[in-house]
Amino acid sequence: MRHPSNGGGIASIPRALSLGGGIASIPHAAVMTLLLVLLLTGALPAQVTVTLEGVKDSLEVGDPMDVRLTISAPAGGRIQLPDWSETLGEFELLAPVDTAAIAKPLGGTPISIGLNLTCYEGGEQVLQPIPVRWVSADESRIDSAQTEPMIIYVQGIVPDSILALADTTQKPHKLLQPNRIKKLGVSLAEIAPRLLFLGAAVGAFYLVRRWLRRRKKRAEVTAEVAALPTRPAHEVALENLDKLRDDQLFQAGKIKEYYVRLSGITRLYIEGRYQVSTMESTSFQLLRDIESVLMDQNLRSVLAGLLEDADLAKFAKHRPGEEICQRDLEKSYVFVRKTMPQPASLIAQDEAA
Repeated sequence: MRHPSNGGGIASIPRALSLGGGIASIPHAAVMTLLLVLLLTGALPAQVTVTLEGVKDSLEVGDPMDVRLTISAPAGGRIQLPDWSETLGEFELLAPVDTAAIAKPLGGTPISIGLNLTCYEGGEQVLQPIPVRWVSADESRIDSAQTEPMIIYVQGIVPDSILALADTTQKPHKLLQPNRIKKLGVSLAEIAPRLLFLGAAVGAFYLVRRWLRRRKKRAEVTAEVAALPTRPAHEVALENLDKLRDDQLFQAGKIKEYYVRLSGITRLYIEGRYQVSTMESTSFQLLRDIESVLMDQNLRSVLAGLLEDADLAKFAKHRPGEEICQRDLEKSYVFVRKTMPQPASLIAQDEAA
C-alpha cells in the first residue's frame, strides 16, 4: 500500500490529534471510515476466473474432443493446475497438457491451455469442474476458481478396428498381412465369423448394460413418486408438488433427493398428459420428443432449464442454492398449470373471443 508524500494518510492522524485537541476533536464516523478504507485497500482479493470452451453436447466413445481452458489472473503470480487423473472423472487426456504458458510469471493477460480429451464410457457423462489455483509472487495471497460442470452424452459404438478386420472389401489389417496369416495358420474366411461374433457380443453387452442402468434410474424415481395415476395427470402432479414443497427437502440440505422427486413428478406428468415416454429417456431425448406435441417454445425452455438443473444435482453432485431450488419448483408449477387441459367453459370463451 502506497503512502502519499504530502503527509496525508495514517501519518497525518497524530498531527491532527496534536493540533486539534486529541481524539475528541475528530468525529467518530470519520475515524471509523478512514480505518475501514485503509483496511480494505490493504487486503483486496485477487480476481481469478476460469472458463472451458469447445465442449461438445455429445460424442462417440473414444473420439477426441479438443477444448480450451482460459485463465484470467493478476500479474506477478503463478498458476497451479489440478491433478488431471483425479479431476476429469470418466474423461481422459489423450496428450500431455502443455504447461509452457504457466511456467513463467503471469503478465496479466488471459492464458489459454489446450486439452485433448476423450471418454470410453457410454451414456450421459459429467465433465467435472476443473479447479485452478493462483498464488501471488510473495505467496501472501491465494485465490482459486473452477469451471462449471457439464453433461456430455457419449454414444457407444463397435470399435472400427474390429469392423476393419471383418470387412474383406477394405485394405487388410496389419495383423492379417500375408506373412502374418502364414504364421497364424488361419485364413481371413476362417477368422471373419469369429470377429463378427465378437462384435455382436460387444454390442449386446453395451445394450444390456445401458438397459440395466435405465431400469435402476426408473426404480429410483418411482420409489419417490407414485405410479402413473388414473386421475387427471395435472391433479396428481400439483398434489405431489404441494407435498414436495411441504417436505422442505432442499431447506434441510437434501438436494439430490429433492431433485429426484421434482424431476420424477414433472416427467410422470408429461407421460400422462402427452403420452410421451419419459422415464426411459434422457433429458435430451425427452425435449426432442415433446416438440411434436408442445408447440410453445417458452414452455419448452422452462422445461429444459428445470431438467438441466435436476441432472446436474443428481449426476454431478451439484448443490444449487435455496433460491435456485425454489425457482425450479415454481417452474414445475408453471409448466403443469400452463399445459393442463382447459375446462370446457374456458375453451368456449376463447372460441367466442
